[in-house]
Amino acid sequence: MSKAIETGVSAPAVSPTATAAPATISPNQVIEKKALSWSNVALGAAIQTFEVSTLGQPFEVVKTHMAANRGDSIATSLKKTYARGGISGFYQGLIP
Repeated sequence: MSKAIETGVSAPAVSPTATAAPATISPNQVIEKKALSWSNVALGAAIQTFEVSTLGQPFEVVKTHMAANRGDSIATSLKKTYARGGISGFYQGLIP
């Protein structure tokens, strides 16, 4: 009778001669960071600001309408905002 059966431990699924894949980063390896480009940071900030203001403005308009008219639901707020100014009504206050 084999020793694995006697102890109740099953045999390993991988043969002992199989080798593991080498790790891509060793524990002693130092990862160098790239230099920070301030022009990329400024461009990213500008794009993010444009995105937030154009995509988020309709939500802000509806939120403000609901705060001013506490009895209105989301659907009512959307209908009243659209009736007041069409699609451009959702962008009220975007440009001063």
